Amino acid sequence: MTKTITTTTLNQFHSVNLVTEVIAHADMEDREDWVPLADGVLFKPLFFDVTQGGWSNLLSVQPGCRLPRHYHTATVHGFTIRGSWHYPEHDWTAHAGTYIFEPPGEAHTLVVDDGGEEMVTFFVTRGSLVFTDAAGNVTGYEDVFTRLEQARAHYRNIGKNPADLDALIR
Repeated sequence: MTKTITTTTLNQFHSVNLVTEVIAHADMEDREDWVPLADGVLFKPLFFDVTQGGWSNLLSVQPGCRLPRHYHTATVHGFTIRGSWHYPEHDWTAHAGTYIFEPPGEAHTLVVDDGGEEMVTFFVTRGSLVFTDAAGNVTGYEDVFTRLEQARAHYRNIGKNPADLDALIR
């Protein structure tokens, strides 16, 4: 016996697996809900992918500041919106308009030089960041869950409801 599948049936089937989109606004001037990571380093959460282990955010680094030496366990995509930055371990500099793709496993230190302007880059990160010292010894890590908890803690500290971040989780 053959069952006829109608458009209504297909719509009902697909709606079971429907994941709603995430719409996030990032006010580049109002930094209240940008989360501190290190001295002069903030991130604006845009998306937390707790199912596949990744996140998307804007990263702001002030002149003369840096993100500590680390490597990624999966790929990273970045697009520089403002300012410039580099890795001392490489011979290139990302300026506004530069796209980068980073394969996993190579250690680097994100640096914004003194005398320039603030760097803002959109990053799509999968997997974890593993922080190391100069000898390669692991000193810490970050993943989607630690980033989400950092954002929740910051929201609590500034008097915002941490549940507001739930709209960014899939």
